[in-house]
Amino acid sequence: MVVTVSLGLMVKTGVSREIPEASGRISDEENDAERPLSSYEQYLEHCAAKLYPNCGSNIFSAIFFGNETVTCDCCEKLVNDVGKRCHDDMTKFILQRPDYKTKKNQILCRSDSVWNDCLSLENPPLQPIAAPFSDSVSLESDLFM
Repeated sequence: MVVTVSLGLMVKTGVSREIPEASGRISDEENDAERPLSSYEQYLEHCAAKLYPNCGSNIFSAIFFGNETVTCDCCEKLVNDVGKRCHDDMTKFILQRPDYKTKKNQILCRSDSVWNDCLSLENPPLQPIAAPFSDSVSLESDLFM
């Protein structure tokens, strides 16, 4: 239940920043509570739980609004706990909302950028190792003689 609310809050928080909610409208959390979650929604709920509480909103804002930088701690959770598949699936699921369809390409680009930036923090690129010999020509000639 807490996870459903956190995922719902991530979406609702994002929506409320751009579009004011009409009064008297039933919230998404109430609609979702009336019906059982599908297995796919349960899977997404499990993914979102790994980012609860602070990292979900940090990553959501970075992807859907481009107004935040993902913290190192949240990057670590995203890469090591959530994984690429869950990350992509949560993004695609939220993109089904009409509020985000017009910015789909921007959001998908930011999602990939967040993932790649976080991945590079976890796996820094290897630095080339300096050759032990300063003259590679003499090394090659020694090998073939």
